[in-house]
Amino acid sequence: MKLFHVFTMLLIIFSCNNEKLQSLNIKKSDDFKWNTKESCSIIFSNSENSDTLSGKIKYRGNTSSKYPKHSFSLELDRKYSFPNLPHDDDWILNASYIDKTFMRHKICYDIFREMSFKNVAPKCDYINVKVNDKYEGLYILMEEINGGMLNLIKHDTMAMLFTAPPFLRKERLPNKYVQDPLNYYQQKYPKIGVSDKTYYIQNFRDFIFHSTDNEFAQNISNWVDIENVIDWHILLLFSNNSDGLMKNFYLYKLDKFTPFRFAIWDYDHSFGRDADNELNLMKRPIECNESIFLERLTKISETGYSLKLKNRWFELREKKIISISNFERHITENNKIIEGQVEKNFDKWKINSAWYYDDSDYDQEVNLMRNFVPIRIKQLDDYFNYN
Repeated sequence: MKLFHVFTMLLIIFSCNNEKLQSLNIKKSDDFKWNTKESCSIIFSNSENSDTLSGKIKYRGNTSSKYPKHSFSLELDRKYSFPNLPHDDDWILNASYIDKTFMRHKICYDIFREMSFKNVAPKCDYINVKVNDKYEGLYILMEEINGGMLNLIKHDTMAMLFTAPPFLRKERLPNKYVQDPLNYYQQKYPKIGVSDKTYYIQNFRDFIFHSTDNEFAQNISNWVDIENVIDWHILLLFSNNSDGLMKNFYLYKLDKFTPFRFAIWDYDHSFGRDADNELNLMKRPIECNESIFLERLTKISETGYSLKLKNRWFELREKKIISISNFERHITENNKIIEGQVEKNFDKWKINSAWYYDDSDYDQEVNLMRNFVPIRIKQLDDYFNYN
């Protein structure tokens, strides 16, 4: 009988801990704006403590703005250390509405960082969000990618950061598709009014599109960190995230001595889902050669890029970073945190919304990722002749 009571108490304790996911309660007297951050107070709580913070907040999103569950951009008045996350004041509350697993962003970011200490992607954790005490759902609390997060050398006049710059497109985008037509390459640091770096990224684009093959092979490593590009390329292939080819990345330079690097962002359309959320178990593979940048790297033999790409695939496979077991580990770790929370989220935000192609639930969607990864790894092993 005593053993039964001990088992019951342990089960209750486990259930309570599972319910005690950290939470943010956003206090705001009026509606959130899309373009302007406005003052708010926030009560952060977890199983250990509770803190009241102040800051500014607004809705966030472009394509995702059409979904009923909105993401937020949060700027705290002072830096704060959320558990398991860096000490910072700029944060994203990602609604992860279209990804019913809540994992695709986080797993891609974590794997990209596992590949190399030089690879930058937001650190993330899960959190329940309330607005004025009303439950709004399960969210992903993410670092915001900015100059501070990237550790740009800000006293260096060649430090710069661009948000999804359309510099790899053959044709200039019409103004209606550009967030700020006066800032076409979406320069984020420094502020374009302080120091306009358009000329530099335009020079890079001209080099990609108009240099001779010999000039390209000899000088491309002066423009980009090739090791970082290779890891970005492999993650695109592995995740089959076609949306990440021309956008969904940040381009940055730490200083005058460091070439451009790619930091990744927005990987919810991956591992079995297309950019429009349609099911895709590799019926439509990503076409990396649609980017003239990656096409020239792979086609010009003098760059040595194709061999480096192959060798890097071998290395990541040998280290088990790209592996079924590592992917399963990520799923298991994330599932332990959120499995007790997703049902509550989907009570509020229904899984059969008109925005979804199908009515798959959380478990079915997680299994979709599990089914995708062996298929994709086998394809890429064959492509790179990895045995």
